[in-house]
Amino acid sequence: MKIIATDLDGTLFKGDTLIDGVRESILELKNNKIEIYFTTNNSSQSPLEIRSKLVSLLNLDIDVDKIITPLIIFKNLFSKKYDKLYVYGSDGLKKYIEMLNIEIVNLDKAETILIGRKEINNEQEIRDIISLIKNGTQVYCLNKDLTYPTEFGEQPGNGAVVKVIEDELSINIESFGKSGELYPLYFITNGISIDYVIGDRVDTDIMFGKYLNAISFLVSSGVDNYLDKNLADYQLNNFSDVIPFIVEDS
Repeated sequence: MKIIATDLDGTLFKGDTLIDGVRESILELKNNKIEIYFTTNNSSQSPLEIRSKLVSLLNLDIDVDKIITPLIIFKNLFSKKYDKLYVYGSDGLKKYIEMLNIEIVNLDKAETILIGRKEINNEQEIRDIISLIKNGTQVYCLNKDLTYPTEFGEQPGNGAVVKVIEDELSINIESFGKSGELYPLYFITNGISIDYVIGDRVDTDIMFGKYLNAISFLVSSGVDNYLDKNLADYQLNNFSDVIPFIVEDS
């Protein structure tokens, strides 16, 4: 059985709008017994919240275990290491982490800081985080996406805050997202052999595919890319254009 990993934002949908042809393409993949993993750098919603959105947009049943987010990587690889964690992020993110029985504390009590995405960033909070990191507090981030695509254009992403901190301190913050090594490591350690990767970002989706030695498809339905698009094996307009290649190959 062939296995694909597809990105979500900018590949299957933008904001709350499904991209044309996606539902029919998902059905075609399922009809051809091709297994689908929904891989995303979303750092503000839990896997269950993402599943709810996919079910609503696609009107199809989606297995939550096939939705792999940076939170899944955090949970499976590192969650047991953390105590007294400060979370810079959404209420949904904090609620998910609390469900893992990890103690979330105020910033002044933090031993570890996890950077997620907030709808509205707090400059003073970011300055306080920088001060703590200077004094030895360990820090991780859920992803380094500078922007994410919506139906209203690109919006500042999780990586915008991460970049401010990294530039200020001249450090590299380890990421649980697709641009780092930990995300593809999850698939390798769990024996999941991905054959194809589909996405709209070279720096995350295509590099994730290269790490797994998968065939990569870059679609132009999402963000503008600053890295060389030729790093992808194929460049196509959208998700539905990819499907004939995969079905024929399977």
